[in-house]
Amino acid sequence: MTTAAARRGLVLSENRVVRLFSFFLLYFGQGLPLGFSQIAFPAWLVANGAEETAVAAIIATAFLPWSFKFIPAALMDRYAYLAMGRRRAWLIAAQLLMVAGFGIAALVAPGPEDLGVILYIVFLIGTGSAIQDVAVDGLAVDILREDEQGTASAFMFGGQSVGRAAAGAAAGVGLQYFGSQATFLFFLPVILAITLYVVILRERPGEKRFPWNQGAASQINLDRHVGAWWPIFRTTILSLIKVDSLKLLGAAALSRSGSGMFTTMWPIIGGIGFVGLSTAEYSSMISTVGVVMAVASIAVGSFLTTQLGARRSSLLVYTTYALLAVFVLYAQSIWIATAAFVAMSCVWSMHDTLTSICTNPLRMQLSEPEVAATQFTIYNSLSNLPVSLGAGLFATLGGTAELRTVLWVAIGLLFGGALLYGSMQAGSRHRAAAIVPAVD
Repeated sequence: MTTAAARRGLVLSENRVVRLFSFFLLYFGQGLPLGFSQIAFPAWLVANGAEETAVAAIIATAFLPWSFKFIPAALMDRYAYLAMGRRRAWLIAAQLLMVAGFGIAALVAPGPEDLGVILYIVFLIGTGSAIQDVAVDGLAVDILREDEQGTASAFMFGGQSVGRAAAGAAAGVGLQYFGSQATFLFFLPVILAITLYVVILRERPGEKRFPWNQGAASQINLDRHVGAWWPIFRTTILSLIKVDSLKLLGAAALSRSGSGMFTTMWPIIGGIGFVGLSTAEYSSMISTVGVVMAVASIAVGSFLTTQLGARRSSLLVYTTYALLAVFVLYAQSIWIATAAFVAMSCVWSMHDTLTSICTNPLRMQLSEPEVAATQFTIYNSLSNLPVSLGAGLFATLGGTAELRTVLWVAIGLLFGGALLYGSMQAGSRHRAAAIVPAVD
């Protein structure tokens, strides 16, 4: 039975509100580096005359740490200071790495011509963000009940989208008017505040908040923690080779490659050569759109996953994403106008968030609790690597100079992924979860 004292504290396992808020906040924090790499830096470079290949390089570099998250994930499943919780010590370390990354970036203070330095910065802060994501995802599989997964997924990716949008807007204005040093310094207190929250948070009652405090590991974590390499490897492989797991990986490879092409293309078509927006104009617009659409996506994503289930929701959202690509292909005379581009950006932003919200419960349901960090992260890593590949494919196919070819390839990838998601058995709607409120 949950005690009143436990409810008053920040204990994830004991309070649904704390769970949803914590996952929203932590995903908000990991979205901040994405705002730099996906919005502010590309717009900054385009406005200063950079080649399209430079934008593709930034997008590809940004997703590289997210493509190899299975390495820290395996370490998290193997090594844990259980007295502080199964994931929290790793989470604190990841937050501190992000603090260090932003601090180093402020000291280096690159200009728009320093592409090599910018790529190193993108990789460094992206690594901290990716490791934090591994810890949070493992924590989600450990803590969340199945009937909460859809709603929590909406809050998680809604939070990431809000963080990405907020960082993109602030960083875009900061880079254009105040320079990179002031911009990175502005974000340091925000990262530090999230780190402090993680420090005072606990996973389960009775655990230590600090190594020197009194407390002990929970029996649930003691039972789940494997603590040896061979069982981790064996359990992960046996689960990954199931039919639904293979379908999930194939669907992610196709669909995320298509969305990676969109992520690279968007700041380019919004910039000087097409719509004509400046760095600050584009960053502010896409970030404002991102915040509004993130809030809307939390509601829409929670509704879709609850009413349709994750499988059908994923099929629906990626099918309409492919239709968006058709519109971009055949309606350039419409979206070249600023107002129409803003409206189209709203549709793209919502789809970019909904695809993660709808597919995330599939990854949760297919992950074994004993190896949650490793398996869930393999799913996520193999969903992020295609984004880098999509960015490279965009450049290889000729970029906006060959926009028709680029978009037809994206349409095929997005629709192919949708069909594979629709063929899965996992992710059906749980009727009871849709009508019975959760009780702590």
